[in-house]
Parts: sequence; C-alpha cells; structure tokens
Amino acid sequence: MIKLPESTALIQRRCHVVKEVTVGSLSQENAAIRFPKLSSLELNAEFGEDFHIQFVMAHPTITRLVMNDYHCCQPPFWDALLGFHNLRTLSISSLEIFGKNINKVWQLFMRLERLDIQVQYNGFPEVTLPASELSNIKHLGVNGCHASNVPLFIEFLRRCPGITSIRWRSTKYHEQTFLSKLSTLLEAHELLYLEHLDIGARLIPADILAKVIRNMPQITTLSLMVSGYVHNMIDFATLEPYFTGLRVMELFPENSLKTHMAQDIMSSCPLLEKLVAPCVDAAVVTEGRPWVCLGLKVLELAFCFTSPNTASTLQPLVFDRLSKLTRLEEWHIVGSTRHGGEVDLRIQSGLDKLSTLRQLHTVIAYDVVEMMGDAEVDWILDHWKCLTVFSGKMNTCDAVGKALRRRMWDHGISVFGGWV
Repeated sequence: MIKLPESTALIQRRCHVVKEVTVGSLSQENAAIRFPKLSSLELNAEFGEDFHIQFVMAHPTITRLVMNDYHCCQPPFWDALLGFHNLRTLSISSLEIFGKNINKVWQLFMRLERLDIQVQYNGFPEVTLPASELSNIKHLGVNGCHASNVPLFIEFLRRCPGITSIRWRSTKYHEQTFLSKLSTLLEAHELLYLEHLDIGARLIPADILAKVIRNMPQITTLSLMVSGYVHNMIDFATLEPYFTGLRVMELFPENSLKTHMAQDIMSSCPLLEKLVAPCVDAAVVTEGRPWVCLGLKVLELAFCFTSPNTASTLQPLVFDRLSKLTRLEEWHIVGSTRHGGEVDLRIQSGLDKLSTLRQLHTVIAYDVVEMMGDAEVDWILDHWKCLTVFSGKMNTCDAVGKALRRRMWDHGISVFGGWV
C-alpha cells in the first residue's frame, strides 16, 4: 500500500506494483501518475479540481473506492463510474446520490457487495426508488441519517434480499424510528440472511431491541452503542435462547456504567469469540453462573472492585475464571478506577493462575496496579510464549519500567509503556 503524498520519484518507482492507495492531499503532479494494478483507492480530502476526477477515472481496475468529504456528483462522474465493472465496495460521503443521478447510481449499486453512505446535513430529497432488486449487496452502512429518510432506507433494505450486515448510525433520537421499522421487516420474514447488526441503541426501549434480536435467527454479531437507560431495561435472561449462535458481542457505553450484562452474556453464549463490554462487578462474576464461552479469543472487559480490600479477595477468583478461557488470543486487561480498586498484575495477586492462556499474543492493560517486577516478566516469558505485544505501564518507577520493557523487547515482545 502507498499513501499520498510522497515524492513523485518514489511513487513512480513503485507504481507498477502498488495495489492500494490512500490519498490525503493530492498535487497535480502526483495525480498524473497511473497505477496499473490498483484495486483499492481511498480519498480522504475534499476534491473538486478536474485533475482529482481524472485521477479517479484513470483507474477502472479498482474493486474498492472510498470517497470521504467528496462533493462532486455531476452526471459525467457517475457515467464514468459505471465503467468500473470490477467495483464491489463503495463508500461515499456527502453526496446527493438519491437525486438527479438515481438511475445511474442504481445501476452501479446493482453490482456492489458493500455500500457505506454518509448522509448530507439536509438529508436526501424524496424520491421513488427503481423497482429492481439489489441482489448482490451484502452490507449496508448508513451514517448521519435523518428521521425523514428512514422510510427511504427501509425500502432500500427491502431491495436487498441477500443482505447479511447492517451498520446504522444516526442521532439517538432517530434510532428508535429505524429499529422499529427494521423489526417490522424482520417479523415479515424479510432479510432472512441478516446476521450482523451494528447500531446505536441509546434511547431505544428494550422491548424493541429484543424484538429485533428474536427475529434474527441467523444472528452472529451484535454491536450496540448503549446508555444506562438500555442497560437497566434489557433482561438478557429472556434473550438467552436467541444467543446460541452469537460469536461477536460489542457493547460500547456512552459513559461509565456498571452492569451485570457481561456476566449474563458469558454464561449464555457458547460460541462467543469476541466480547467488548462495560464494567462488571467482580462479585457478580465470582458468584454468577460459570462461563460457557470457552472458545473466546478477544476480551475487553472492565472489572469493578468496590475497594482495594475486595480486590485482593476477588481478583484471584476472577482470574480463576479467566484461566478457563484457554483459547484467548487478545486480552484488554481493564481495571476500573472510576468504580473502585484496580486490577493487579502481580504473581502475589493471582497472575500465576493464568498460565493456561498459552495462545495470548496481545495484552493491553488499562488502569492496572503498576508494580510489576522481574518476577512477573520471568513468569510472562515462561508461560505466554506466543505474546508479541504488551501495551501499558509496567511500573511507576521509570528506571524499573524501562528495564522491564527492555527485557521483553529482547525476547521479541513489542512493549509500549505508559497509558494506551
């Protein structure tokens, strides 16, 4: 991959082998260069000059085109883009695509497998969509949608019978409108192959969210931007039967939250491979049902200890549960200074219980007790032999921390000190 701008001479030497180009600002001189094998082009600046358009149009071999902050939507542009017969992924920002170019745009969309749209501030005009189906589209992403455009995108989804993934981002006051209409589609047994849902859910009543999940029999991935309102309303016990096939769960809170949802998920999702969740009370973990997600590979979870005293008692029990996740590859060790004590990565605090995590290759530490020493490094080198990345502060003493990092660097582990 090459990123522009670079020196023209350097680019010219590489152009015959380059397959991916990311463009920030583009000079007229660099825009004249051609990449005969280019398959991916990403434009990250506002374009408008003729030579910008010519640069895009000179590469009909691309399969992936990303246009961020791009405002040109003249008919000749779409005429030319229709000639990109290999294009399968299109991401467009601030384009009035559902306007005068609708028929040309629709012809292009019929070839796509992935489409991401950034809606303009004033939304889209009212239009009637063509009758044909978009049978190739597997992923639709919409960012910044207005409530007035929700019916348009619901109808758009009707035309995508093979869609497997939806990513929806709007203001939290418009999320309920979209999800309510999406649940109606699902209840009518449309979108039968939908398995990935990524949506803001900050002001959505739990019953609507539950209705969507219950009507997605193929669900494998669920990503939610959630608030305390949703956390307090959702009863995951009632949804447990629908999570048997769930492989990825990501819960991104708007603010600092403490909830038992992570414990509920880990004790009811046997196929789970990735979990990102808000803070969970360590007592809830140690007293709750055993975890069944023994195939988990990625875990990002904050543990709450109400005080340093409870941390010394409960952390070994939490680590004992973690030791059962023998397939774990990436672990974000997260303490919670907002809610109480910190995670302590020392042997005396239970680190030795984690010798079973032999597949770990990445460890990222937030809010941990920064008192690791030579004994902890010895232990890591002996037991986590797949480790290639350790990120976080190891010791509050700069001299000690530097020595510990050097030891791990010498064993091929990339160490990033300080806060991540």
